[in-house]
Amino acid sequence: MSCNCPDTNKCPSPTTCLCGLETNIYNPSGVLVETVTAYPVISGLNTIYEIYNSTAFQAVLGQLYTLTIAYNTVLDRWEVSYFNDTIDEDVIIGVYSTDDTGCPAINCWDLDCIAVALRILGVFDTYFSWDGTYVNGRKSYEFTSDWSGSDLDYSISWGLAPVSAGAPTGTNCWTLFDETSELPAGYLFNNNKCPYGVYLSGWGQAPSRFSFTDLGVTGFDLKTSIIDCGCCDESILVDITFEDLQYTDIEGTVVKDEYGNVIAINGYQYYELTIPSIPNPITFYLYFNGDEWSLTNGIEGEIIQYAKLESNSECPFGIYDLFKPKGIDFLYIRGAECFDCCDYDTPKNRNLLKKKKAIFVDEISAIRSKEIFGFKCGPEWDDLFRKHLIFDVLWCLPYGKICDEEQQCLINNLNENCNC
Repeated sequence: MSCNCPDTNKCPSPTTCLCGLETNIYNPSGVLVETVTAYPVISGLNTIYEIYNSTAFQAVLGQLYTLTIAYNTVLDRWEVSYFNDTIDEDVIIGVYSTDDTGCPAINCWDLDCIAVALRILGVFDTYFSWDGTYVNGRKSYEFTSDWSGSDLDYSISWGLAPVSAGAPTGTNCWTLFDETSELPAGYLFNNNKCPYGVYLSGWGQAPSRFSFTDLGVTGFDLKTSIIDCGCCDESILVDITFEDLQYTDIEGTVVKDEYGNVIAINGYQYYELTIPSIPNPITFYLYFNGDEWSLTNGIEGEIIQYAKLESNSECPFGIYDLFKPKGIDFLYIRGAECFDCCDYDTPKNRNLLKKKKAIFVDEISAIRSKEIFGFKCGPEWDDLFRKHLIFDVLWCLPYGKICDEEQQCLINNLNENCNC
């Protein structure tokens, strides 16, 4: 192949989320505290992403939470949420506004002041989330509560305190406004970026019945990037939970005959993988059955199907649907690392080869110009193709694979007809 990399060891990035997202979570001090995988899950006609093993938010979200990344078509944004057992609701803790529904590879998730809990005299009443609006440069909110027995509409915004607050001129505050009575219902006199706290009845007055707390992860940071699926031509990597034990990066290899030829089933190569379970290892087979990818304990006779992936893709990547009870609680498959010459060191003769590559471009243009006027340039194309093969060898092979004399001979062969 022709190796055309932007920089040494920096190959072009993948562009789809077929194999999920690498998720980095940073604490309020900016320190990376966790890197976890957001696995792709088919939900109806859409793909969502779920993080099962995160612990970074335990102090605020509690233990054993699952994070879900999904697109909100009403607000045109990606959202990160978790299920709050206490209030029995899904709570949105992060957002990113975009009309790109393809893949949430995002470096700037907004986690601040997203999830808000209304409390009446300290008791939880209503959860609501920021809907994307701003007033005076800060997030503003609208919500409905029935604390009084009937539905009442409210809004919260930051700005100059209204006259009814009785505050000194020029004082800023968060104002809770009762949209039904069209009167302020409380004030929070601070300069904080979030509306959390106990609201007062006025400047220097007693607390009102209203207070607001954070149900999210304000102060944290989260970044998601695409996981490269890798290749499936020789092997695959398997993450599996079997009989309550987790196994990661189990290698599944392509099945071949005694002569090294790949064996196909329904036109697709298939894989064998072994889990080192105790007391005895267990072997599974992964193959395409004509409709879907299937994980079984064999390929002939009476077999047990453990999992399936509804896909006819050449590579069996993704999260699998499970047949329970069969002992498997989770199955995720991605590819092994692909060979790419970009992963090796900078070619020894990099500057010379860059010049030669520029010459190739000129030679291609010259040959095409001749063909426009009817000249037959087959031999010239053959010669240029030969040069490209030599170029790729010199560019892609790491140090030590060929000696200096062989490298020099190949360089000479870019211009001459010598035999190496």
